[in-house]
Amino acid sequence: MTDIDTHTTPYDTRGTLPLPDSYSAALTALFTQVQPSIVQVHTEGRGGGTGVIWQDDGKIITNNHVVPSDDARVQISFVDGRTLKAQVLQRNPGLDLALLKVSGDTFQALPFAKSAQLRIGEWVFAIGHPWGQRWVITAGIVNSTSTATLRDAASVRYIKSDVGLAPGNSGGPLLNADGAVVGINAMIMGGDLAVSIPSDAVTTWLASLPKDRVTLGIEVLPVALPEQIGQSLQPARTTGLLVTGIPARQTQLHDLLIGDILLAVASKPVSDASTLRQLLNQGEWNKTIPLTILRGESILTTDVVTQTQQQAA
Repeated sequence: MTDIDTHTTPYDTRGTLPLPDSYSAALTALFTQVQPSIVQVHTEGRGGGTGVIWQDDGKIITNNHVVPSDDARVQISFVDGRTLKAQVLQRNPGLDLALLKVSGDTFQALPFAKSAQLRIGEWVFAIGHPWGQRWVITAGIVNSTSTATLRDAASVRYIKSDVGLAPGNSGGPLLNADGAVVGINAMIMGGDLAVSIPSDAVTTWLASLPKDRVTLGIEVLPVALPEQIGQSLQPARTTGLLVTGIPARQTQLHDLLIGDILLAVASKPVSDASTLRQLLNQGEWNKTIPLTILRGESILTTDVVTQTQQQAA
């Protein structure tokens, strides 16, 4: 009779190959390495999501559905305890991506790997803030990829994996074993299947953005207009853009004041930040344009010189 070795490892109950202690150590090291590059995104009235630092000048990638509008009030929390105000630079509803920007010292960006090189069965990891829990890591494997056609007729090959996701993970990175971003986590299918936007689609979109954009150099938020004022405008409207911030360096460049309400740019009405951005991007920087504003109860016209702001690189 032949003796049979019935010794089992603690991992056998999982029905998977035994995982050595080095796996645990490597995962701990990966988490420590990437944690400073993963942020929590807070949006007023929308709750929270996750983002990943794309460039060390403070540009952050997240999901479009985490950021409800171009003029959303967004705060970014870092693992070191800092919370900074973010500006929405670009949104892509079709891909479900948004590009944000925070100002400050140099930030730690994560490298983006080529998602086309991912293999079925490859280990992947997600870090985010599910249900408000902060900096939670989950592990899984790539199950499959599937192609979807977007509204602009572009095709995207989405990544499907069994990493654990929950509300709050949206916009966070899907990482490979080297700690590089291979996708941006977007949704859950069937209750337990994670769907991620491939990094190749993310970098292609970012590369298509103009490196600079035309700006007025001010911060604005939509605000309701007094009914009598709104009805007197041509065309009539109900909202304008309240000037909420003017950097100190800008105060010498124009006559705008905090509290002014922007009504029109070069005689074209504006009522939200998206329209303002579109109008400015149709023009040139370092050009004088007239703004129509409401100051108190008076409608005034003032000239402003447009500027350029780096957007993508």
